Amino acid sequence: MDSIQAKATQSKFDASVTDVYLDGRVRLGTLVLIRWMAVVGQLGSLLLVYFVLDFSVPIYLTVSAVAISAALNLWLSFQADLNRRLTDKEAAGQLAFDLLHLALLLFFTGGLANPFAILLLAPTSVSASILGQRSTKSLIFLAITAITALAFTPYHLPWNGEPPVLHPMIKMGLWIGAAFTIVFIAVYMAKVSSEGRNHARALAATQIALEREQKLSALGTLAAAAAHELGTPLGTIMLASKELLDTWQGDELTKSDLELIYSETTRCRNILSQLREERRAGNTEHFTRVTLDALIHEAALPHEGRGSIFIDYHVSSAGRDIVVRKLPHLIHAIRNIIENAVGYAKAMVKISIDKDDERFWVRIEDDGPGFDPQILKALGEPYVSTRQPTPGKDGGLGLGLFIAKTLLEQAGAKLVFGLSSSETGSSGAQVIISWPISMIDNEQRT
Repeated sequence: MDSIQAKATQSKFDASVTDVYLDGRVRLGTLVLIRWMAVVGQLGSLLLVYFVLDFSVPIYLTVSAVAISAALNLWLSFQADLNRRLTDKEAAGQLAFDLLHLALLLFFTGGLANPFAILLLAPTSVSASILGQRSTKSLIFLAITAITALAFTPYHLPWNGEPPVLHPMIKMGLWIGAAFTIVFIAVYMAKVSSEGRNHARALAATQIALEREQKLSALGTLAAAAAHELGTPLGTIMLASKELLDTWQGDELTKSDLELIYSETTRCRNILSQLREERRAGNTEHFTRVTLDALIHEAALPHEGRGSIFIDYHVSSAGRDIVVRKLPHLIHAIRNIIENAVGYAKAMVKISIDKDDERFWVRIEDDGPGFDPQILKALGEPYVSTRQPTPGKDGGLGLGLFIAKTLLEQAGAKLVFGLSSSETGSSGAQVIISWPISMIDNEQRT
């Protein structure tokens, strides 16, 4: 039942992150606005070249091509919802139209000899930054096909007098340069944008996870406050029921009811007394400061007794005196790391707490397959899978480790990933979370 609930919670969490990711798709209105800017620029350039510079331009063909783009924009403005975010195919279709439209204008105005041929990079670059690989590859193929056709255009470059004629070798060089640049820029933009989207999704997941943890923490504080407020009315009920019970002279049935009321009220008072031992009225210290080993125990609590994995705690005498703030994001981050260790461990996860004159640290080790040495430097990046899961264990270790690393670094911690050697000689994974010793002094002074 717990695994089913965990999977359901994870599905809701993934859906929330996916919604954030999908919300980054391009709006139709954005492409329409950019197209209007292109229409104004194209029309202005044609009129300047034809009427002011008196260059020879097939004005009717070129203006007609610009009019087609303007007509499409007018139709979309009146018939479509400009605030709608386009699907991958819809956005690719819009960019393909812009690419073909630009290629048509260049075909009438000199082809590759036209300086504005460099604008053919725009649709493929935009596609690489916001669309999938299939759409981007299709647009790259379309762009290369377009520049190939432009190399054989019969129309000369607009010129006042006899237009210059490019040597075939120069045209070939322009074609090779344009084709290489289109592919290179697209690959470059796709790589950079992919990393940006991964970080955006991971940060969104971090925010959602932290909000969920803060809500759980708020419930604890609310429960303690309720315990304090309920103490007085429960005491009154218990006193009144006791007096009625001592002075009752009626039937035994009613007396048994009074005894039940008194016993249940006493039970409630005992429960509230236990809470008050942890948090006396007006004192919130228990809920804001705890020893580091207590915080680690709370972080590991959901994973204790999970399957056949044993969590072994080792707290040094110096480590027992470390007091830290009980922050929800700190618990969540350490819990993520422990969860990964439990997911890959064969039989045991070892957690050690210690300090020296410069720092204090938490070392989390497992006896699993360990980290892949080739990507140790990339650990902490979103969606980096570091280990192959062992049979029957959990997989993953990408987004969760990124969330943990981000939250811990915000809390002033430093993470070191490596391999540990167990007593049997096998290597497992090791994560060391350390803070400067000055943070203890700062916490105790505030």
